[in-house]
Amino acid sequence: MKIWCACLLFLLGVVLSGCGTLSGYKAASQRHRAYVTGKKQATAADWGALISEFQQVIDTDPQGPSADDAQYALASSWVWRIKAGDTEAPKQAIGAFQKLIRNYPHSGYVPHAHYWSGRCYAHIGEDYRSITQYQIVESRYAGSKIAGASQLELARVYVRQGYITRAEVLYATLIESSRDQGIVVAATEELRPLKTQPFKIQQKPIGSSRERTIQAQKQSEPQSKPPSPLLDTKKPSVPDSLTREFGLTAKTIVIDPGHGGKDPGALGSGTLQEKAIVLGISKKLREVLTRRGYTVLMTRDTNRYIPLKQRTAFATQHKADLFLSIHANGSENRKAKGIETYYLSVTSMDSASEALAARENADSGYSIQELEALLKGIIQKSKSEDSKQLARHVQQALVQATGAIDRGVKHARFVVLIGTNVPAILIEAGFVSNPTEGHKLTTPAYQHKIATAIAQGIETFLGKTEKPPLAKSGNPPLATTQIERNR
Repeated sequence: MKIWCACLLFLLGVVLSGCGTLSGYKAASQRHRAYVTGKKQATAADWGALISEFQQVIDTDPQGPSADDAQYALASSWVWRIKAGDTEAPKQAIGAFQKLIRNYPHSGYVPHAHYWSGRCYAHIGEDYRSITQYQIVESRYAGSKIAGASQLELARVYVRQGYITRAEVLYATLIESSRDQGIVVAATEELRPLKTQPFKIQQKPIGSSRERTIQAQKQSEPQSKPPSPLLDTKKPSVPDSLTREFGLTAKTIVIDPGHGGKDPGALGSGTLQEKAIVLGISKKLREVLTRRGYTVLMTRDTNRYIPLKQRTAFATQHKADLFLSIHANGSENRKAKGIETYYLSVTSMDSASEALAARENADSGYSIQELEALLKGIIQKSKSEDSKQLARHVQQALVQATGAIDRGVKHARFVVLIGTNVPAILIEAGFVSNPTEGHKLTTPAYQHKIATAIAQGIETFLGKTEKPPLAKSGNPPLATTQIERNR
């Protein structure tokens, strides 16, 4: 509780100063400041009125000089509504923070948006999602003002989930390096019982009835409802991207569930559609990889359409170490079945692979000239060999785990694999057009089996089959879930 008060006091020092040029924004920001400093008492309705005013500022000029300030203030107001007892406010706040991250990626508020998204996820019990947000701050915005508070929250989630050693490492790092005395005191107090009292861990489902996670029986101090973030008039500095040595610290994995929205993908009997199956598999894969210590992002985690061109752009934007595109096959031959894994190659391919690539590449958004340039880049970067090895390990693990027919490792010119400069594969997890296999693909148990096998293949490829990867700095990157955005 003490650190939340300290964090709130820190943020109160950088509240809105009315720096916007629009009179509506100035008036709203002044009221926002009065509410958060306690000069005026605010009800849930008062915060709702502010949210509407900030939204109007954004709608008037989405790229105006005050747009990102207004978006952050809007999200902040939703967090304050949590304190006012609005049960829908956490999800609304998360949506508003994620909108800021998507629409204003260069804003100085982005690190804070990730942090407060994590706080809101933790508030509603979705720890695996909160971990992702904190670790994004830790890995990409280590120089930001919110980094220390984010690391402290990450340590607390580790404790709740039973990752005691990781929590101890993170607490010790904060004690040694943080310049914020409040954070140092909190880390010291919370580390002490971890070293002096035994922790009994138990299995507890969290997030869904099929998800098994480790829960510490003894927790650190109970988490209070998060106070609101206030606007920082000085943009937090954003450090250069960290140097990542692939094979030593592969941290970020992007999962791309194929198709979505208006594009159903391959069709099976009845209402069976590829887009729903691969989304289910991808979510389970995200959970499995998260538990093993990776930062996992998804190009989509809802039923939405995203052009192929934007999917690889998403992986590049988030500095992915691996890119996995998850699909399910379809064929006019209803007897066709089995699993196959593809990697990108610009060399010749068999006719079946060529036909499949043509189907998956439809509406890619690339011109012929752009494709030619990308293919030349792939040749120069020579990533095909790494992708081939990754595909082989994943395919082998999938066949062993599922007992499905091994259709082999193949290469094809899939557009969704072209735009990345890291190992990238496309997995066809089975045939939705086959009545038996199609039905199996819809079952949660089989989807989980596929997800676990893919994760095993990845770790075999990385040479990390015994324990999850750790950053060279020693900070545990058990990262997670989402940032649902472009496919």
